[in-house]
Amino acid sequence: MRTKPFFVLLAALGLAVCAPSGAGAETAIQPGPVPASATPLRLAIPSDHAYGGAYIEFGDREDTVTLEKIEHFDTLVHRQQAIVAFTSDWGNQSFPERQLRIVANYGAVPLVYWSPWDRPADNRTPPPRRFDLNAILAGTWDSYIDSWAQRARDYGKPLLVAWGLEMNGTWFPWSGAFYGGGQAVAGCDRCFAGPEKYKQTYRYVVDRVRARGAHNICLLYTSDAADE
Repeated sequence: MRTKPFFVLLAALGLAVCAPSGAGAETAIQPGPVPASATPLRLAIPSDHAYGGAYIEFGDREDTVTLEKIEHFDTLVHRQQAIVAFTSDWGNQSFPERQLRIVANYGAVPLVYWSPWDRPADNRTPPPRRFDLNAILAGTWDSYIDSWAQRARDYGKPLLVAWGLEMNGTWFPWSGAFYGGGQAVAGCDRCFAGPEKYKQTYRYVVDRVRARGAHNICLLYTSDAADE
């Protein structure tokens, strides 16, 4: 079974960029059964510790989440997961309600790899560019982003989302390598076309998600030196 174990430290200067919750009292939760509460929920930030979790082999599209697979992984590692990761490709044009419920009912916080692509049929096929960064910035996918964000807001529980992960490689079509790479940007010291295009698109997506009131989301960035 192929897995991607990871540890996430949620701290003020860590990877998580979380919007402030709404006004009023809040209930802080640790990973585990979600308490019934009429007040807003926020994820408790560990002090000098990390939440441990894993992406478990959830099928070819990495979204076939089942309780049986999670519990089997727990048996292998002798530990319950605080965070369980899976993928929600833009190519699906849907919100992963079923997968989120499975992870939450198990007692973990979901981490969604919200990936802007239609993945290739096999590893020998170049990644398709249906969700070109320029098209995203032009508003082509605004209705999908807004719908996804609204469904996430309505979900209501703490949710970790990584958009456009591993952007520093060349194996995903949103990589800056395909958008000018290291070409210098005029008038900006140490700015390069590829990274700037990715950052601009990332901020565009985040702003639209926030505008829909999905403040229960912590948006993460993740990079990798190499693909497995």
